[in-house]
Amino acid sequence: AFIDVFASTGDMTGGAIALVFGPDGNLYLSTSTRNTVVRFDAQSGEPIDAFISTGSGGLDKATGLTFGLDGNLYVSSSIGDSVLRYNGQTGEFIDVFVTESSGGLDRPSIGLAFGPNGDLFVGGGATGQVLRYNGQTGAFIDVFVPRFPLEIPTAIMFHDIVAVPTVSTWGVTGMTLLLMTAAT
Repeated sequence: AFIDVFASTGDMTGGAIALVFGPDGNLYLSTSTRNTVVRFDAQSGEPIDAFISTGSGGLDKATGLTFGLDGNLYVSSSIGDSVLRYNGQTGEFIDVFVTESSGGLDRPSIGLAFGPNGDLFVGGGATGQVLRYNGQTGAFIDVFVPRFPLEIPTAIMFHDIVAVPTVSTWGVTGMTLLLMTAAT
């Protein structure tokens, strides 16, 4: 049952896409039309700031976001076909972690997660694949999940109990949850 409105984005966001709680306990929200990441207070739901300023580091249509084990924030740039890395405490741009179109990355989706072995998994919105990258260098490793049975991978999650990734996908047939094998 509905409890309450936690946060109201007001004028700070446009095209709200993905959200994640950061290591500081605050909520981070990517926006595709404003090309930014907004930070919200986890207790009050009030906006704190534009944690990543508009277009910082070439951010163009922010989609997926996740914090790495290093404490930094990784954000998919859908139009830039890349994943950008930002300082997890200040929001300052560090570098392009996954370079443009690396491994065939095309329109990265909301699906973005670090696996239990530290590799980065990125959903390709235009290809329907989940691609795997080295979590230290951003170098392409392989196509972890081919297009079939995915249409648009919208979420990638790893479960601590069995280290098996779950990929949700969305397309013309609706939404599907897939349990994938824990191949490394």
